[in-house]
Amino acid sequence: MLAKVTVAEAAQAVASGPERARVELVGPFVEAAARVLMQECGETVGKGQLYRVRSPQTTNDISALIAITGAVAGLVVYSMSMDTARSLAGKMMGEEIAELDPIAQSAIAELANMITGQAGIGLEKNGFPSDMSPPVLLMGQGSSIATFNLTRLVVPLVVSSGDFSIDVAIKET
Repeated sequence: MLAKVTVAEAAQAVASGPERARVELVGPFVEAAARVLMQECGETVGKGQLYRVRSPQTTNDISALIAITGAVAGLVVYSMSMDTARSLAGKMMGEEIAELDPIAQSAIAELANMITGQAGIGLEKNGFPSDMSPPVLLMGQGSSIATFNLTRLVVPLVVSSGDFSIDVAIKET
């Protein structure tokens, strides 16, 4: 069942909450990303240094946003360079991708959807049942994700074609 929440509503919920990232809220996203990237793309994932960012602007070429509601509320953003997006979409589709056309964009959105779906299972096991919105894909570095200055915990992952970052801005409701 998909939640009837907008990205802006989820952003507002997080912006008004405490700025703490608990491992039981962030861990499921990192574990799910490593699992899905291996299953769908054959990628072994390395992890970079965590950091926080407070800006409405995206920092990569392609970003997939998903709103989370339920026992936790907020946003998760998966972002990557154009080269990484083409590589991952190509691996999912079984062919080389020269341009991130609508079909390749759909593959990236589905990758975000699969990661968040599996993370949702992990959140529920940790006592935080939640729902998610369909992914929204933003094209272009510096796209604005909301009018609120969210503090996001950024988990940089490293795949063979570059960086794949997970920005988590969720809180208990």
